[in-house]
Amino acid sequence: MSNNLCKNLITAMISPLITLPVLGFCYFYAGIENYTSVRVLISDVSFGVSIGMGSLFYFYPLMFIYGLPISLLLQKLNLFKLPIVLILSILPVFLFSLLGEFNRAILVLHLLVLSIGLTSWFIYDKLR
Repeated sequence: MSNNLCKNLITAMISPLITLPVLGFCYFYAGIENYTSVRVLISDVSFGVSIGMGSLFYFYPLMFIYGLPISLLLQKLNLFKLPIVLILSILPVFLFSLLGEFNRAILVLHLLVLSIGLTSWFIYDKLR
Protein backbone atom coordinates (compact mmCIF):
# COMPACT_ATOMS: atom_id res chain seq x y z
CA MET A 1 0.00 0.00 0.00
CA SER A 2 1.39 3.39 -0.92
CA ASN A 3 2.27 5.93 1.74
CA ASN A 4 -0.27 8.41 0.35
CA LEU A 5 -3.15 5.92 0.52
CA CYS A 6 -2.12 4.88 4.03
CA LYS A 7 -2.23 8.51 5.21
CA ASN A 8 -5.64 8.97 3.60
CA LEU A 9 -7.02 5.87 5.31
CA ILE A 10 -5.74 7.03 8.69
CA THR A 11 -7.30 10.42 8.07
CA ALA A 12 -10.63 8.85 7.06
CA MET A 13 -10.68 6.75 10.22
CA ILE A 14 -9.80 9.53 12.66
CA SER A 15 -11.49 12.68 11.30
CA PRO A 16 -15.17 11.69 11.86
CA LEU A 17 -14.44 11.45 15.60
CA ILE A 18 -14.56 15.26 15.71
CA THR A 19 -18.35 14.94 15.70
CA LEU A 20 -18.32 13.96 19.39
CA PRO A 21 -16.92 17.22 20.82
CA VAL A 22 -18.69 19.36 18.22
CA LEU A 23 -22.10 17.91 19.06
CA GLY A 24 -21.29 18.06 22.77
CA PHE A 25 -20.53 21.77 22.34
CA CYS A 26 -23.73 22.34 20.33
CA TYR A 27 -25.85 20.70 23.01
CA PHE A 28 -23.93 22.64 25.68
CA TYR A 29 -24.81 25.86 23.89
CA ALA A 30 -28.44 24.77 23.55
CA GLY A 31 -28.47 23.86 27.24
CA ILE A 32 -27.12 27.29 28.22
CA GLU A 33 -29.74 28.87 26.01
CA ASN A 34 -32.50 27.03 27.93
CA TYR A 35 -30.68 26.84 31.27
CA THR A 36 -32.64 25.38 34.16
CA SER A 37 -30.05 23.50 36.21
CA VAL A 38 -26.56 22.04 36.01
CA ARG A 39 -27.98 18.51 36.00
CA VAL A 40 -30.08 19.26 32.91
CA LEU A 41 -27.07 20.92 31.26
CA ILE A 42 -24.89 17.85 31.87
CA SER A 43 -27.60 15.53 30.58
CA ASP A 44 -27.97 17.70 27.46
CA VAL A 45 -24.23 17.49 26.77
CA SER A 46 -24.15 13.72 27.35
CA PHE A 47 -27.16 13.39 25.03
CA GLY A 48 -25.26 15.40 22.39
CA VAL A 49 -22.23 13.13 22.68
CA SER A 50 -24.46 10.04 22.42
CA ILE A 51 -26.08 11.51 19.31
CA GLY A 52 -22.55 12.08 18.02
CA MET A 53 -21.68 8.45 18.62
CA GLY A 54 -24.79 7.43 16.69
CA SER A 55 -23.96 9.82 13.87
CA LEU A 56 -20.63 8.07 13.37
CA PHE A 57 -22.62 5.31 11.64
CA TYR A 58 -23.62 8.01 9.15
CA PHE A 59 -20.32 9.86 8.81
CA TYR A 60 -17.95 6.89 8.48
CA PRO A 61 -19.62 5.47 5.35
CA LEU A 62 -19.82 8.97 3.87
CA MET A 63 -16.15 9.51 4.59
CA PHE A 64 -15.20 6.33 2.73
CA ILE A 65 -17.73 6.75 -0.11
CA TYR A 66 -17.36 10.50 -0.74
CA GLY A 67 -14.50 11.96 1.30
CA LEU A 68 -11.73 9.50 0.52
CA PRO A 69 -12.18 9.51 -3.30
CA ILE A 70 -12.45 13.31 -3.36
CA SER A 71 -9.34 13.57 -1.21
CA LEU A 72 -7.38 11.26 -3.49
CA LEU A 73 -8.56 13.14 -6.57
CA LEU A 74 -7.61 16.52 -5.12
CA GLN A 75 -4.17 15.23 -4.20
CA LYS A 76 -3.67 13.79 -7.67
CA LEU A 77 -4.62 17.16 -9.19
CA ASN A 78 -2.44 18.97 -6.62
CA LEU A 79 -5.48 20.91 -5.35
CA PHE A 80 -5.56 19.59 -1.77
CA LYS A 81 -5.76 23.06 -0.22
CA LEU A 82 -7.95 23.98 2.75
CA PRO A 83 -10.46 26.26 0.93
CA ILE A 84 -11.11 23.66 -1.77
CA VAL A 85 -11.45 20.86 0.80
CA LEU A 86 -13.98 22.90 2.79
CA ILE A 87 -16.01 23.81 -0.29
CA LEU A 88 -16.15 20.21 -1.46
CA SER A 89 -16.95 19.05 2.07
CA ILE A 90 -19.98 21.27 2.44
CA LEU A 91 -21.26 20.94 -1.14
CA PRO A 92 -23.38 17.76 -0.67
CA VAL A 93 -24.92 19.06 2.56
CA PHE A 94 -25.62 22.42 0.95
CA LEU A 95 -27.36 20.76 -2.00
CA PHE A 96 -29.31 18.56 0.44
CA SER A 97 -30.38 21.63 2.45
CA LEU A 98 -31.79 23.27 -0.69
CA LEU A 99 -34.41 20.52 -0.83
CA GLY A 100 -35.86 21.21 2.58
CA GLU A 101 -36.37 23.81 5.22
CA PHE A 102 -33.29 25.43 6.74
CA ASN A 103 -33.42 24.94 10.50
CA ARG A 104 -31.09 24.43 13.44
CA ALA A 105 -30.47 20.75 12.65
CA ILE A 106 -29.29 21.62 9.13
CA LEU A 107 -27.04 24.30 10.58
CA VAL A 108 -25.48 21.74 12.95
CA LEU A 109 -25.03 19.35 10.01
CA HIS A 110 -23.18 22.09 8.11
CA LEU A 111 -20.99 22.67 11.16
CA LEU A 112 -20.25 18.95 11.49
CA VAL A 113 -19.31 18.53 7.84
CA LEU A 114 -17.05 21.59 7.91
CA SER A 115 -15.37 20.37 11.09
CA ILE A 116 -14.78 16.92 9.56
CA GLY A 117 -13.33 18.51 6.41
CA LEU A 118 -11.08 20.78 8.46
CA THR A 119 -9.96 17.92 10.69
CA SER A 120 -9.21 15.62 7.77
CA TRP A 121 -7.15 18.31 6.04
CA PHE A 122 -5.29 19.10 9.28
CA ILE A 123 -4.55 15.43 10.07
CA TYR A 124 -3.35 14.73 6.52
CA ASP A 125 -1.17 17.82 6.60
CA LYS A 126 0.40 16.82 9.94
CA LEU A 127 1.07 13.24 8.77
CA ARG A 128 3.52 14.43 6.10
